[in-house]
Amino acid sequence: MSEVPEQATKPSGNWSQLLLNKVVFVTGAGGAIGSSIAQTCAAHGARVIIADVNKNAADQTLTKIITEDPNKKDNVISIELDVTNEDSIQQAVNHVVDKWNTIDILINNAAIFTFGAVEDVTADAWTRVLDVNVRGYALMAKAVVPLLKKQRSGSIIQMASISSWIGQAEFVPYNTTKGAVLQMTRNLALDLGPFNIRCNAVCPGATLTPASSNHAAHLNITLDQLVEEQVQKQCLKKWASTQEIANFTVFLASDLCHFATGASFLVDGGYTTI
Repeated sequence: MSEVPEQATKPSGNWSQLLLNKVVFVTGAGGAIGSSIAQTCAAHGARVIIADVNKNAADQTLTKIITEDPNKKDNVISIELDVTNEDSIQQAVNHVVDKWNTIDILINNAAIFTFGAVEDVTADAWTRVLDVNVRGYALMAKAVVPLLKKQRSGSIIQMASISSWIGQAEFVPYNTTKGAVLQMTRNLALDLGPFNIRCNAVCPGATLTPASSNHAAHLNITLDQLVEEQVQKQCLKKWASTQEIANFTVFLASDLCHFATGASFLVDGGYTTI
């Protein structure tokens, strides 16, 4: 029987301080994976900007961090952010610079899930998914890169997907955007390498989030049926928890991984191996 992971466990215990005093900007940090990333960055000593278009969701992530460790109250802020709007981005970046002087790590995580066969997806749906999943990443990098260049260091992590690599039935819009993220990552790594700035992509496989249930509903099957079907296609017979994705993201952002750039890391339980 396949294993369905519980939602991400809260970071706790004697965690090493891999991101001590680093300023980490996480977009989409009110969502399942983004929230886990923000919590885990804070647990590793970072100063974290929890940014999301849904301010209530961002505030909930902030509350989780402070509830876990009240001493982190001064090291986390939540911001309403629309990654498709340059004014919204610049206001957020200015606010962070006023508070903490710079940004060390940008984690481009905000995304929307638009599925369908090419003949069924509307022009407006295409515009929206490209705006958030591709243009939004580029606009965030545009705003943050000058800070990273000034200090001649930094890291940009782009959340891609196994959907960046494989064909999936009636996934045309989403997979198109995630494929674009890989190419953007490579080009950013090339352009920014001379400034000692790294850019990499994380490609999660099947991860238990609210989007999993939406995907199952789109396929007219239950979540348990979806999990059972998917795990047969990978080496590890379970889905990832959001915590597992967050752990890898923190490692990639840290100085433990300072020579990796332009790379795309599959965190998929071996799905793309078979």
